[in-house]
Amino acid sequence: MTRTASAKRGPEFGRQRLPERFCNLDRLLADMEARALDGLVVTTPLNVFYLTSFNGIAHKGDEPRPYVVILARREPEHPILVLADYYLTTPLHQPTWVKDVRPCRSVMAAMDRPPRPDDVDAHIPRSAAGVEWMERARAAYRFDLGEQVRGAMRDLGIDRGRVGFDDEGFGRRLGLDGVEIADGYDPLMHARAVKTPVELELLARATRLNEKAIRRTISRWEEGWTRQDLNHAYAVSAVELGGFVRDPGGLVVSHATGEDPTLTVQSGLEDEEIGPGTHVMFDCHGTLDLYCWDGGKSWVVGDEPTREGAKRLAATGEVGAALVEAMRPGRRISDLAAMGREVYRKTGMADADSAFIFFHGLGLSHIDFELRHPDGRPYRDWVLEENMVLPVHLFHPGGERERAWLEEVVVVGADGGRPLFSWGFEPLTGD
Repeated sequence: MTRTASAKRGPEFGRQRLPERFCNLDRLLADMEARALDGLVVTTPLNVFYLTSFNGIAHKGDEPRPYVVILARREPEHPILVLADYYLTTPLHQPTWVKDVRPCRSVMAAMDRPPRPDDVDAHIPRSAAGVEWMERARAAYRFDLGEQVRGAMRDLGIDRGRVGFDDEGFGRRLGLDGVEIADGYDPLMHARAVKTPVELELLARATRLNEKAIRRTISRWEEGWTRQDLNHAYAVSAVELGGFVRDPGGLVVSHATGEDPTLTVQSGLEDEEIGPGTHVMFDCHGTLDLYCWDGGKSWVVGDEPTREGAKRLAATGEVGAALVEAMRPGRRISDLAAMGREVYRKTGMADADSAFIFFHGLGLSHIDFELRHPDGRPYRDWVLEENMVLPVHLFHPGGERERAWLEEVVVVGADGGRPLFSWGFEPLTGD
């Protein structure tokens, strides 16, 4: 199709407006009840986004938090979002179901004169005049974030009782009398563990981008490339498609040279040449709409595998297919790992005990599981539930021309797992 002046330009996976609410709120409320929490005060960026659809630009993780969500278990349909005044326009572009928005004075405010109630007007565009929630936000403007949060907790009736904070240090700094500060991390991770339909589509979209970025990287390969060339090509491919890659790189698993069978992760500084026939292990990380992508598989650089390499790659593919089919509600991670090792043995791999078989959650992070049960017991051997999303990692050690790697991303289902990659379990070959 010929582009016209009015045709949309931009990457294939460009930014999109998300639903006002896509979090698993019912699951969160049930877990709050199980943990005897009257409310939650949420400040970490991913949890704020999860609850509100608010994704603030420019903020870095170790800076003072310029946004807070306050949620009362007994009044769940009236959450309050406190944010820096300069973020007031963000909900105009990405709407949120939270209609009680309360701004506070920010770092942009003039320090050479006293604060005034109309300072907030500098951050409200003329086009927002008459927008109901914005008018309420303007009237709610305060000069101090702590004052706003304490007022919001009082209005929701959680200025007394047991309140969870996903950053307990923030709770202590508020100086709350009459509030028992409790852990709020695990309730949110419990909710995030089971994905809503919108989240499943966001993860599928991110995985599609990753698959295309890996294929595009392979198509660009040239003889003589080093590992840094490969890392750079992948990052460029992912960003071209519309994704984001974190410093120091998007490729996570390292590729030991020669006959070294070690499994390590990259530092970003390795720069050995990648020769034809090398088994590159694509384990790629990045984000799209803040949802993570992960995974990949073995690529036999510019060639077909050796006889021994083909044997290990085929066995790993069989293990992957068996594990995906077995990923149903009620299965434990430890059971799946044992099953995978047994499949390796049945394929004739005598050194099945040396294989790595491991899992983790995937969503807004590469865990998305709580650390402790409501009764305080450590939560280590996860039990699968429908619509959990987990990457399955398989590594059979060997030299650079024998090793086998497969990492599939799987949605747990009643009839077995559903892979999010479209390319099957066979290795990538050639260029």
